[in-house]
Amino acid sequence: MLLSNTGFKKLLISVFMLLWLQHTFAAPGTLSIDSLKIIQDNIRNGYYGKISSLVIARDGKIDSEIYFGISTPSTLHPISSVTKSITSLLVGISIDKGYIPSVDQPAYTYFPELESVFKQSPEKKKITIRHLLDQTAGFVWNEWNPHYSYADNALVELTNSRSKWYESIFNLPLESSPGTTFNYNSGCSEILKEIVCRAMKLDFESITNRYLFAPLDITNYQWDSYPRNGNPAWGGIYLSTKDMAKIGLLINQKGQWKNRSIVSKQWVELATSPQIKNDSLQYGFLWWIDKQPDGNPLIFAAGYGDQYVYIAPDKNLVIAINGENFTDYHWPKNPQKLIQSLLNAYNFSSN
Repeated sequence: MLLSNTGFKKLLISVFMLLWLQHTFAAPGTLSIDSLKIIQDNIRNGYYGKISSLVIARDGKIDSEIYFGISTPSTLHPISSVTKSITSLLVGISIDKGYIPSVDQPAYTYFPELESVFKQSPEKKKITIRHLLDQTAGFVWNEWNPHYSYADNALVELTNSRSKWYESIFNLPLESSPGTTFNYNSGCSEILKEIVCRAMKLDFESITNRYLFAPLDITNYQWDSYPRNGNPAWGGIYLSTKDMAKIGLLINQKGQWKNRSIVSKQWVELATSPQIKNDSLQYGFLWWIDKQPDGNPLIFAAGYGDQYVYIAPDKNLVIAINGENFTDYHWPKNPQKLIQSLLNAYNFSSN
């Protein structure tokens, strides 16, 4: 039956009213399409430098995934120091399974071949797994200044050497007593890697695959490898942005994945709780902790070039971002502005 002109007009008005009501009175936690479009336009206009991809998950499900330029859902991106946060999970798993007694275990107990190093500098025997995780080991190390794109950056110098990295780090002088001063040091992740590998009697990639990647259905990845040092624990992994988001979802779900415990709730809470304060940010065990615009905690993993996994636990929200900003240039808007815009794109006012 055909509608009359009057009936068609009434139907059209009803549809417009419904759309207006949905837009104006969006359900709590609903993503605003209009706000997301503005964010996408800002990204395409280069306000945040070069952002390759963006994946947003809400309540355990993908809410939105957006790719820019030639990036696709299957593109593997370097996640840089987000790898450190993965290393934290592997340390937690090794403790959960009883391979490592606790975070307060002295690191030197795993390195009998370095007895002369610890004898020459007894203070280094005070370094625990905890200090390696919260960046308070105390070694002389300058990684943040100069920038990673410069040859005299401490990490760049380390990776260009053919030495055993964990041994090189232990041979560095101490500038502060272990456990007292925060100093971001990628080399400490190599010591953690070596401890985990020696405790579990497996290489690091096998441990990562068996206990983390395989349970999370992460099968497509790349991982750099270095002579004498294998796969680094401080970086070098390439993942899709959606697989990065899985790491955030695992944190948001307190270590659970598909009704299976991958890492204990106790470890997740410990690793993502402030252990030490660094300026306005706080640091856990190879995880950063900030605040959302409303004051609630914002947990995140961060990597060189603007690679991020953000978790807003109170909102069941995970945001994974990949960028290609591998210079020291400062873009008109920084990644913190981007994450704030994304958080504000949701209607949480009624939650």
